[in-house]
Amino acid sequence: TTVIVNELMPVTRQAHAALWRFCFGVDLMTTTYAPKRPVDEPLPWMLADPRRLRQSVRDDLWLRLVDIREALGRRTYAAEGRLVIEVVDSFCPWNEGRYQLEGGPAGADCKPTNSEPDLLLSAADLAAGYLGAISFTNLCIAGRAEERKQGSLELADTMFRPSQAPWWPNEF
Repeated sequence: TTVIVNELMPVTRQAHAALWRFCFGVDLMTTTYAPKRPVDEPLPWMLADPRRLRQSVRDDLWLRLVDIREALGRRTYAAEGRLVIEVVDSFCPWNEGRYQLEGGPAGADCKPTNSEPDLLLSAADLAAGYLGAISFTNLCIAGRAEERKQGSLELADTMFRPSQAPWWPNEF
């Protein structure tokens, strides 16, 4: 028997654990299928034998920053910091340029600048970092971002780090 978990949206950590215990406690259950779970789902750590868990990753959440200045300036950041980010955007040329971002947990300010950039990347890669789907360090290792000022990758990773990985369980 297969238990299919189409949605599991707990509001507390205790409810999260209790709901999974319920799903795995169904009589005569041999398999549980739970599509569209977050990549940082704690389920593997709840299992007696996490090696039996089969996971796959899909990119169901896409983001296109159409106004980088507004997007960077209207969010909060995990830590205080100042970065100059140079963005390349062949699809939305109005996004191209250098942006000075000063932000932290209380909010942010972002404005165009002529200062030398700390980081250089595309709008698409900035969107992935914006959500916290990938670190700026990993973008750099993959050749998708360039650190122009030493320490900027670490600062960007710290500032943009989310408390949870981005997740969108619905379909467009």
